[in-house]
Amino acid sequence: MRMGELGIKQVDLINKKVASRGSISLWLSGGAVPSGERLVKLAKELKTTESWIITGEGVKDTQLDANVELTPIATVETAPVLSWVQAGEWTGMENVELTGTEEKLPLVPGASKKSFYLIVRGISNSPFYNEGERICIDPNYCIDDIQTGEMVVVRCGDSATFKALVHSENKMYLKALNKDWEPNIMPITDDCVLVGKYVGSLKPPVRHHFV
Repeated sequence: MRMGELGIKQVDLINKKVASRGSISLWLSGGAVPSGERLVKLAKELKTTESWIITGEGVKDTQLDANVELTPIATVETAPVLSWVQAGEWTGMENVELTGTEEKLPLVPGASKKSFYLIVRGISNSPFYNEGERICIDPNYCIDDIQTGEMVVVRCGDSATFKALVHSENKMYLKALNKDWEPNIMPITDDCVLVGKYVGSLKPPVRHHFV
């Protein structure tokens, strides 16, 4: 690792005000990617380029001999942002046709490599999940292993929906978190298929309005 090559520890980056301890820990684990001013500061402290930190390609070392083999801080796994149409056609990740132009986002910690993102539409789960939020869905789950209250994406017929799963005696149903949403309860019928379980999200930037 680059930090090991230079004898740099997390506390050194914190003391140099590169970023907070939490941010640096996320970078090292691959849970987030440095950006903006923090990326510039990090590249300076590691004596390398911003491009190399993100991709592992290009100029590795701006000061050491070129024959020293180094590796990036972390390899960040990404997942595509799919459409709700694709989720509605779901029969498995291998059946989803990707164009290669999909937006890609870093996987949330703990998500499997088969995970993907969907963009929340509507207000059925507001204020807990709001329109425009990117939700990370992991298909590596069996519906019987998902607990009451956990969020899931389920395909029923040719459409998909994002709701809380509820186990009730020998039945299961889906529930909207917005108590004013109608219908608030949706039964899981024979034509319903679990697409995946919600494992995290990326919220869009909030714009504050002042009077």
